[in-house]
Parts: sequence; C-alpha cells; structure tokens
Amino acid sequence: MNFGYGKKDSYKGERFITFTEAAEILNFNSHTKISTLVDNGLLETFTLPLTTRARVRKSKILNLSRMNLNPIQFYDFEI
Repeated sequence: MNFGYGKKDSYKGERFITFTEAAEILNFNSHTKISTLVDNGLLETFTLPLTTRARVRKSKILNLSRMNLNPIQFYDFEI
C-alpha cells in the first residue's frame, strides 16, 4: 500500500480522509469549505476509532474533483 497525502495519495482503495486533505484534493484554500459542504448535506462525515476528527470518504471527494465542475456553483450555494 502506498498512502500519500492529498493529491499524492496513490492508494486505489477506499479511505476516510480529513477535511484538510479533502480541501487540497478539490483545490480549496481552506477546510472550512468542506465543512460547508457537510453542513449543506452534500457530504457525509464519519468518525474513526481513537480520533475525534470527522472524516469524509475519499471516493466522494474524487468524484467531485472528476466532475470538473465547481461544486459551489453546481449546487447553487455560496461558500
């Protein structure tokens, strides 16, 4: 397995990633935009054992990035 961080992660399986890592993949400047996507019900969060930080599915973030759309405009709300 080759875990990297953000765009350097070449692991093909499912992972749960931090908001900061998700923001890097989507080219957002801040993890707070991921929080807004969660608050608006567009992303589901998960909690892992031994940590209190919420995570999101890497596959969902990659799907957003592959859409080649700005998800902010696509879902018609402001971040």
